[in-house]
Amino acid sequence: MVAELFSQKPAEVIQFGLKNLERWQLQGVDCADFKVWTNLLFTPSFGLVEALTGGSEEAIRLRQSSPFAGLIPEEARRQIVASPQ
Repeated sequence: MVAELFSQKPAEVIQFGLKNLERWQLQGVDCADFKVWTNLLFTPSFGLVEALTGGSEEAIRLRQSSPFAGLIPEEARRQIVASPQ
């Protein structure tokens, strides 16, 4: 769903992710993947879409520390989680 939003409103999605990363950093939350996300967001390309949708180990790992928490409304997020894979 984030990838779909990115295709519709890329600047808004990028800003959302960067603001989350900045806020987390100010709160003292950090992980190595935040640097990867920052690079992907400052140079959006196929790499960002791959991180959002890909099946590689790296893409799956990156989604575990996604800076898009809160972007998807809670009800929609619950439906996604509940849907069969």
